[in-house]
Amino acid sequence: MTCVFIGLLTLLGFSLEADAQNPGIQRLAQELTDSPEVGIRRRAAQGLGRTGTPQGVRLLSRALSGEANRSVRLEIVRALRTVAFLRNPGYRSALAAIGRAANDDFESDDMVRLRATEALWEAGNKDLLDPVPLLEAQMDDRSQRLRLAAVAMLRRHSDTAAADALGRIALDKAQSRTIRLSAVEALGAVPLSEGGVVGRSVAAANITVTNLLNIPPVAPPAALDLRHERQISYLTGVALDPESSNTLVLRAVKSMGQVKDKSSIPTLRELILNHPHDGIRKQAIKVLSHVMARQYE
Repeated sequence: MTCVFIGLLTLLGFSLEADAQNPGIQRLAQELTDSPEVGIRRRAAQGLGRTGTPQGVRLLSRALSGEANRSVRLEIVRALRTVAFLRNPGYRSALAAIGRAANDDFESDDMVRLRATEALWEAGNKDLLDPVPLLEAQMDDRSQRLRLAAVAMLRRHSDTAAADALGRIALDKAQSRTIRLSAVEALGAVPLSEGGVVGRSVAAANITVTNLLNIPPVAPPAALDLRHERQISYLTGVALDPESSNTLVLRAVKSMGQVKDKSSIPTLRELILNHPHDGIRKQAIKVLSHVMARQYE
């Protein structure tokens, strides 16, 4: 997992920076590392975060690896988060340090890793980085609680990359049934949108015309994506796998009902005709009726 995090953060351009030493910042750093009082160390971390400088980030990062008290490490993560979210000088280094705090090869405490992972997801919402690769990398974390939290964050990240990550997790037999169930449920609920047949035809026409005129298209190429088909393809992989438990298959069928895309019809028919579990066949019939009705709305 170490190589995954370091590689991802390096690709994103994050590195620790060096700069001139500031005596006031050095004093805060001394209190952070040397004070026997937990409260003083926490306030020192807050102070270093407020400086927003590369020097402060470097000192926070260094203290994070040597601090024994969990509450102080949590405060250091919050301080680094402040630097990053305000885009202060050194914010890239702050994100790199948060990435290490989210990695169980560097940080042993589940709560610290969870808070760091949440900070990375929030950074993605602020367009500071792409959180999807980092969240998917958390599927190697030893804490199931953190893995479930990462799945929940992917569920709220409404793009095809997040859906693909959830699909891979749903199909990953190395994950526990709880994790896979959570990923299958999230895959049906992840808020992807597409224009449908009419919308895609309009987008395609716009792109064709604007290309001829050599001007930027109004509709982005992503408007042509069959996003719901991608969701259904992963759910089909779970539903038709003979090794999938009845619970997993039933959850996959319900998720198909949330997506309501016609690409699920062959899978639902297969389950209705051939699956031995009565409850799954009944659920497939119910979902199929909803999908068919959707085609005439």
